[in-house]
Amino acid sequence: MKVPPRAVRRLVIDPLFIPVAVAGAALGAGVTLLGLAGAPVDRRLRLSRVAALAATYLAAEAVVIVAGFGLWLVQPLVRSRWDRAHLALLRAMLGLLRSAAGRLTRFRMVVHEPPAGTFACGGGPVLVASRHAGAGDSFALVDLVLNRYRRAPRVVGLASLQLDPGIDILLGRLGACFVRTDGADLTATARVHALAAGLTGQDALVIFPEGANFTARRRRRVIVGLRRRGHNARARVAEDLTHVLPPRPAGVLAVLDAGTVAGTAVVAHTGLDQLVTPGQIWRALPLAEPMRVRWWWFPADELPAPGTDRSDWLTMQWAVVDAWIDAHRPGAAQPGEPAHQA
Repeated sequence: MKVPPRAVRRLVIDPLFIPVAVAGAALGAGVTLLGLAGAPVDRRLRLSRVAALAATYLAAEAVVIVAGFGLWLVQPLVRSRWDRAHLALLRAMLGLLRSAAGRLTRFRMVVHEPPAGTFACGGGPVLVASRHAGAGDSFALVDLVLNRYRRAPRVVGLASLQLDPGIDILLGRLGACFVRTDGADLTATARVHALAAGLTGQDALVIFPEGANFTARRRRRVIVGLRRRGHNARARVAEDLTHVLPPRPAGVLAVLDAGTVAGTAVVAHTGLDQLVTPGQIWRALPLAEPMRVRWWWFPADELPAPGTDRSDWLTMQWAVVDAWIDAHRPGAAQPGEPAHQA
């Protein structure tokens, strides 16, 4: 879907979205009560859980739009605190959604923490390369980066995310790079490189190298597409990866080539993988399994040197991610590992 120009989004879509979001939040509150009345039929209260979470999200979106407009009006007065104000707004929004998801859906995370000091802001900017799968995994990851590790997230995301007013305003004003993955965005690599070149010591550049949310159907389509274009070696790699899509290296390589990051965190997670369609989410509520997150940390001096085949290194890391997911997916026996539950 083509994203309208920013002027259209700010002057037309955002103002129209506010009454729609408020009405949707009110409707969600009413459906929540209706679902509670139907408890004898649906003992798991799935209708109430979904409606209440949707109402919370829509209300938060309306607040972000209004607050974002207010910050724009006073921009000359808060120019030196522009990032800080938007980070505070994003922190509050993500904290609210995490709390609501925990109370309403029993969402929780078990985090196998990165080495101590990995995200210390005195050590320079970091690259966070994560797999992408399941409902809300990107929200959870950005929340971890911002609220637990106190880093400012600079996100590389799909251009279609700009159709969500809250994400568009907050991430866009925090320097996000929105890209298309269909090959039509000829400036994407250069823009990612420019974003990485401008990172400061408290920043974390968050990127999803697969380019899309993993599904078994999308995996099969990627393999067929690679073979059709004659990329047989990459197709064989994709066939060996059963839980992730083969990583697209261009974005990660653009960040590393900028030479600004102090290290790279590769992130695997599982637990939300099967929550792709509305039906799957509905049947899973309330959630029985946590989202398990695992970090691998590579200081800059342990990364492949410029001029070497860094794409092979990234592919190897994705094979490790795939193997970890296979061992830790819901239903698999969990080895004893030190973890923090949130």
